[in-house]
Amino acid sequence: MKAEAEEPLEGTEPSGNGPAGGVVSIATTRIAKGARYLRSRARVGADALLLVCVGLAALAIIGTAFNWCRLDVVLSGSMAPTLGPGDVILAVSEPDSQVSVGQVLAFHPPADPNIVVVHRVIQVTRHGNKVEIRTQGDGNNAPDVWRAVLEGTSAWRVSWVLPSVGYVAIWGTYPWIHLLALLVVIGIVVWEVLRRVWRAEPR
Repeated sequence: MKAEAEEPLEGTEPSGNGPAGGVVSIATTRIAKGARYLRSRARVGADALLLVCVGLAALAIIGTAFNWCRLDVVLSGSMAPTLGPGDVILAVSEPDSQVSVGQVLAFHPPADPNIVVVHRVIQVTRHGNKVEIRTQGDGNNAPDVWRAVLEGTSAWRVSWVLPSVGYVAIWGTYPWIHLLALLVVIGIVVWEVLRRVWRAEPR
């Protein structure tokens, strides 16, 4: 008499999906959960960073509008190692009566009122209501050739530095950067158009 083949009972797993298969399934589930957790944490971190950047930008805009502070980009290495090219400085307004030796100020030199120099004060001379300063860059071997007279009744004292962020502004002055940015934008637009066309094609 031939023995009939035993059928697997209902609710049992086939031999191919035994304990090893269950372990693999559990590991895959845990990996997927871990990946989702990391993505959620990364999203939260990105949102927080964006919020901080927006907040700082709003404070800078409001402060500049009310003449409380100003932002400038360091373009030379005359203040190295304290400041380097591409650093962004935040200067706050304070009474010129508080200007003292050792402070780093942002000011217009007498030779060219259209540019901003960020140097350290090495001497302060007061002539009545006028404050005259002598300055020198930390990376320079000699004092500046001028003696600058502060305009108005306040001075711009550097109080905060964001390293290297201003490189975007410096690079933006180069024509080839403008061309590269234009090509990137065109490439993105073309890719988006082609992607939509391919997605719309019947299958």
